Amino acid sequence: MNKRSLETLLYGITANVAAKIAQENGWEENVAMERFTSSKLYSYLEREETKVWQYSATMLAQLFEEERSGQLVFPEV
Repeated sequence: MNKRSLETLLYGITANVAAKIAQENGWEENVAMERFTSSKLYSYLEREETKVWQYSATMLAQLFEEERSGQLVFPEV
């Protein structure tokens, strides 16, 4: 995948994940977006070679919560 395609994909994924995180935690979407994009999970998501972009928004929101609790473990794809 080229860089432009990944950036386009990330835009949609990030918006969907932030919306789920906001809903689950009772946060404003801008707060959820800031916290998600500052997470270790997001740093993996930005790197195409990790293939984290293949996970659903629901799975990414769950992984975000796991990271917040101190246990970020990626499932097998």
